[in-house]
Amino acid sequence: MRKIFIVLIISLISQLSQANERFIPLELFTGGEIRDDTEIKFTKANLVFGDKKRKKIVGPEDWKNPNTGEIIKVYKRTRKSQSGVKTQLFAVTNDGQCIGRVWDSRRSGRIIVNGCKFPLGVWNEGEKRTFKGSSGGKTRKIELTILKLGKKQKDKVTFNWKLYDGAGKLMDDNDYTFSAGKAMTKLNDKKISK
Repeated sequence: MRKIFIVLIISLISQLSQANERFIPLELFTGGEIRDDTEIKFTKANLVFGDKKRKKIVGPEDWKNPNTGEIIKVYKRTRKSQSGVKTQLFAVTNDGQCIGRVWDSRRSGRIIVNGCKFPLGVWNEGEKRTFKGSSGGKTRKIELTILKLGKKQKDKVTFNWKLYDGAGKLMDDNDYTFSAGKAMTKLNDKKISK
């Protein structure tokens, strides 16, 4: 009887831990049509988004890394501002756990290694993952924490994104919300005192 009770407890714990688990598709980041399967695919994107319609994401397209010569699939995201147009290239990184920047036009253009800006694949609400990368040759640590997940692939996702320098000092702390068909719909930039 005791063995049956233990098996039931383990089964319940397993089911409860999966209660707030879901697959986060790439199309939630790109604003593309969300599919029912659980495979990360480079689907077509061509979306103008944001409150002022100054942001655009297109792709996928091939990009050749000028440092390594490797050709990879990327999405190009641009943002118009008074100071010009900011361009960033995003690719699936960290063994498919996220999509991150691989190139950024700011500061005369920077190559980013192992960037991570948006969670992909299966995540749990409240889950935190840490990634190591570099930007412009400087070591960085990125931390993603799922704040609100929803149960369906079309549900919006809210997560916290933190960026640390090589010494472990917090450089950036933002909460993002991405919604189906709209890409990023909300940014809470928690200003870090320098």
